[in-house]
Amino acid sequence: MTQSQLDVVKSMYDERSEQYDENDVHVRQARDYIAWADLKNGENVLDLACGTGLVAIGAKQVTGSSGCVVGVDISEGMLNVARRKAQAAGLDIAFFNHDVSDLTGLEFVPQASEDGGLLFDVITCASALILLPDPLQAVKNWKAVLRPGRGRLITDVQTKDANVVMNIFSAVAPQVGETVPWHSHLWQSQQALAALMADAGFRVERVFETEAYARAQYHLDAAAQLFDKAVSKAMFKDFGRAEIRERAKELFVRKFAEVAGPKGIIEEETRYWVIVATKPG
Repeated sequence: MTQSQLDVVKSMYDERSEQYDENDVHVRQARDYIAWADLKNGENVLDLACGTGLVAIGAKQVTGSSGCVVGVDISEGMLNVARRKAQAAGLDIAFFNHDVSDLTGLEFVPQASEDGGLLFDVITCASALILLPDPLQAVKNWKAVLRPGRGRLITDVQTKDANVVMNIFSAVAPQVGETVPWHSHLWQSQQALAALMADAGFRVERVFETEAYARAQYHLDAAAQLFDKAVSKAMFKDFGRAEIRERAKELFVRKFAEVAGPKGIIEEETRYWVIVATKPG
């Protein structure tokens, strides 16, 4: 990512850090990540975009004292929460503040491999692939620290209709001179995930759609209020700037009506496409 892109993402998650774990979707998805990864005692785990440590802490509880767990995130606010939680649980987890798309400059010191760095049995990246402008290069970078043969990578993207508000803001952003820090246009199918891993030299083990972690129903007559609520939050606050707010709101409501169709209702299910891939030996 460029520095400006990193700053936007960092600010967005710094502001959300203390409330992040209040969203049950995040907690449940992290729990599922531990199952999808099929973790074993003694394995080394790298949790990228680790946030408040939901996956990293769960991983450490499974891999035990003989396993090494490392978390990396760009948001110091999220990492502060993660460190606090790990300390309270008595868990030894190394957390680093860094851009997850390029691990250059990070020194994974808890255990040395033949080339002097730490190799991981498992890499996880929950709910962050959509933020990477060049996911192929990022995945290739991750591959370099994954153990050949049994090393596995687990990551996900939201299904294309899983976040109505985000999709509408993406659609109207160019009309108000805004950009968004997510790249949902890259992820319109499970096949896009499989193609990414194949292009990066991974072997795809499975791709699947999750259950619905949450459901919501939005009505056209509440679209304006939905906009106001959204721009009060860190993720969408730029659309609430005084100079574009009214225009953005008008476009938001118009796009909402288009998506809602004649019934004036949008049904949303929060689901994810998940991929498990391995690094050939």
